[in-house]
Amino acid sequence: MLDNNYDFDLFVIGAGSGGVRAARLAAQAGAKVAIAEKNRIGGTCVIRGCVPKKFLSYSSKFSKHNIVAKSFGWEYKETTFSWQTLIRNKDKQIQKLSLIYQGNMEKVGIKIINLGAKIKDKNTIRLDNSKEYTAKKILIATGAKPYFPEMKGIEYGISSDDFFELKYLPKKVTIVGGGYIALEFASIISGLGSDCQIIYRGNKLLKDFDSDISQLIQTELQSNKLDIKLNSQIIEISKDNDQFKLSLDDGTSSNSDIVLFATGRVPNIGCFENQLIKTDAAGRIKVNKSFQTSIPNIYAIGDVSNNHQLTPVAIREAMIFARNEFERENQKYKIENIPTAVFCNPEIGTVGLSEKEALMKYKKIDIYTSSFRPLYYTLSDLTYRTYIKLILDNKSQKLLGFHMIGDDSAEIAQMIATMINKKITKYDLDNTIPLHPTSSEEIMTMRNKITKEL
Repeated sequence: MLDNNYDFDLFVIGAGSGGVRAARLAAQAGAKVAIAEKNRIGGTCVIRGCVPKKFLSYSSKFSKHNIVAKSFGWEYKETTFSWQTLIRNKDKQIQKLSLIYQGNMEKVGIKIINLGAKIKDKNTIRLDNSKEYTAKKILIATGAKPYFPEMKGIEYGISSDDFFELKYLPKKVTIVGGGYIALEFASIISGLGSDCQIIYRGNKLLKDFDSDISQLIQTELQSNKLDIKLNSQIIEISKDNDQFKLSLDDGTSSNSDIVLFATGRVPNIGCFENQLIKTDAAGRIKVNKSFQTSIPNIYAIGDVSNNHQLTPVAIREAMIFARNEFERENQKYKIENIPTAVFCNPEIGTVGLSEKEALMKYKKIDIYTSSFRPLYYTLSDLTYRTYIKLILDNKSQKLLGFHMIGDDSAEIAQMIATMINKKITKYDLDNTIPLHPTSSEEIMTMRNKITKEL
């Protein structure tokens, strides 16, 4: 397949989930492929995102499970936690995953370049060591990086990326932001026994989620270890001995060992300069349905582009790109009803339309909700509750949205995503024998309905 006019058929910049998948599939189809990555292979998800975050999330939940265990007859004379052990074991697993990614690419003959790369022109890539390569097609898969707002003392703040590398667990952490990263790290920090405060400029957490989920999760998260302060902003951070002093816009102040900014991520577009490739107002690379940028032989997938910023979406885009460009397939790009999880404690799982979105689109909807105490907690003094919300089109009774707070919400949302895509109805749910005793059986037995009309 090699075009002798170029060094490579495909040159990929960025070895995250999307870049690695695209490179492997193209190489398996017979293309000569190179991939450049200045950091460890694996990208945000494997190295400093989804995977290490889930390890820390698992660890934080043992404080709750240890309490439940006592009600089931288990006694622990002494319970201790070692941050150093957790981070050491996390690092071992991350390194193992990175090497697996690297090995899989080497097996199919991909040239791996452990350097940064920039696009010089539409067919030329220049590495950090000034060496240049040419390629018939170039794929940008450089992902996104943490965003820090402008404020006095912002240099004292850290991102979620930095948190994974801390040598010690701070006793008090302030988190700035109200999105899923803020909630996940707040749950991790408070679950591991440290004090945590969320400061968010908005009037509700998870502003893009269903309104009931946003309201309920704030109540569930608030505890003696986790304080939530809305409609507030930090205007200055200053060093105060071994701590940081935070000055807020309401005139109050507080101290913290660490200030973690979970204020979003911005596209990592440092691989090109001088408006070579067009971007949107948010700085994301504009692409068409074939992932082409404003330069037709240069493509972009994943968080760096103006599509959905989720790892599974980047992988799907990589598959479609590679098969269409190197296997002569013509797959249509269609992504809808993407299941989403927030791995806070309690967990959130959601897929499909929110109540507001469904009402705007269908004008008349039926809503079923249920709130109950899961069997797992009933022998203990813990008062955790699970909340489930179903949204249906009133006329067709087609399932439009599913929203859940509670254990295993993410796993259940994944299954419901298939049901929504298959356009199942309330009758289909009611006609399914529920598995007892489980939390998911509640989905098949919901009867209390509220109808809303626009």
